Amino acid sequence: MAPNINKTQKQQASKEAIGALPEPLQQLFLSGQSVQNLAHLAKNILQMTSGAVEIIELGLERKQFDRVERSWDIFETNFIRMKKFVLNLIKYTKHYPLQKTICDPNRCADDAIRSCEYALKSGVKIKLQKDKTIPLMSLDADRVEEMVANLITHALDNLPEHCGTIFITTKCLKDHRQVQVSVGDDGPALTNETIQSLSKPLERMPNMIGTGFDIPLAKLHIEQHEGYMEFESNEPKGNCVHAYLPIQ
Repeated sequence: MAPNINKTQKQQASKEAIGALPEPLQQLFLSGQSVQNLAHLAKNILQMTSGAVEIIELGLERKQFDRVERSWDIFETNFIRMKKFVLNLIKYTKHYPLQKTICDPNRCADDAIRSCEYALKSGVKIKLQKDKTIPLMSLDADRVEEMVANLITHALDNLPEHCGTIFITTKCLKDHRQVQVSVGDDGPALTNETIQSLSKPLERMPNMIGTGFDIPLAKLHIEQHEGYMEFESNEPKGNCVHAYLPIQ
């Protein structure tokens, strides 16, 4: 009789098998896994979008405009996700040089919140605490804004039914000559295994709001500014991502 092998043992065996491959083959295998994960996510977004279009067409044909209105919200959200997915795929695979200007990190946080309004339901509370002593900095404002927006999306996907509280804090760490931008949520604590997987593009859960690139792109933008990222998870609930940007 074959021994009972649980999921964790299978994953460990798979990691060991990949690790035994020559490095070029490891990279090829991992790239193939990423493509498979992203193709699955794109398929799910397209299914949601096409399903909404069918209902909208039927509602227009029957003049059931309440049905059209309800389905439009589904269509719009998933159309925006697909657009972001394609743009994020380009940004992740083709690195563009930074376009630095003198800007206010607090302003980037404000703009990031506004850019996420399409996904923030009435059941989500945003608690923003800004440190007004943060100086103007030489940053790529668009990428810092996108970094914060991606962390907000990540936090939103941590919330059950996308309802709960998201905490955004900016802080000037004068002794370390850094600005800390933290985005947290009051959703269930993420496991260490989940946190380890976040640096690669993937679909984390059904009905997610993000594109699968939320943490990988945020990490990329932070590192392009010579900063770094830290994760914090507290049982039974509560997660936070801290981004550290050097003051130059």
